Amino acid sequence: MIRVNLLPVKEIKAAVSRRRELIIGGIVLGSVVMVLLATYLLQYYRMSKLSSELEILHREIQALNVKVKEVGELQNKIKEYTSKHNIISDLNKKKTGPIGIMESLSAATPARLWLTEFKETGGRLTINGTAADNQTVAEFMKALAASAYFSDVELVETTQSGQESGPLKKFSIKSGVFYLPAPNPQSKSEGVKDSAEKGGKG
Repeated sequence: MIRVNLLPVKEIKAAVSRRRELIIGGIVLGSVVMVLLATYLLQYYRMSKLSSELEILHREIQALNVKVKEVGELQNKIKEYTSKHNIISDLNKKKTGPIGIMESLSAATPARLWLTEFKETGGRLTINGTAADNQTVAEFMKALAASAYFSDVELVETTQSGQESGPLKKFSIKSGVFYLPAPNPQSKSEGVKDSAEKGGKG
């Protein structure tokens, strides 16, 4: 009877099986390591990209802050120049306005009309005087309304003068006043004559 020793064969099979398990384990472990490494690299890339974008945003914010500061300085300069311009305009108005008003008033006064009072209160004028008749008063009002220095010319009243020199008419007129000429004054003059005549009849 022949006996065969099978122990080496079993040991070889066991060794092969262990080697196969080690290889499989190594492959799995390597795959896991590769996945983890790829994930880390991807996250690192994203973080680097975000850091770069954040740095760019910081620079843009700094540039915008500089521009905002420049805009603020320009606004302050505009306010300063506007204030100076208003002061100069006021000075010019106070310097030349009364002269223009008196010249315009003189040019608007008819030959048969005499002024006895001329006063201003809060931008409104009160003009009192005497005239030969209501027609002369109406002509005076029309001339005032056509001037660039007067607006909203209205007749307050006309009364008989009672003077011995003749039947003169006493009148009182109110008007707005512009120390700087107002634009398009001609449109204000319509209807002034009728208003004066109606007031004179009263």
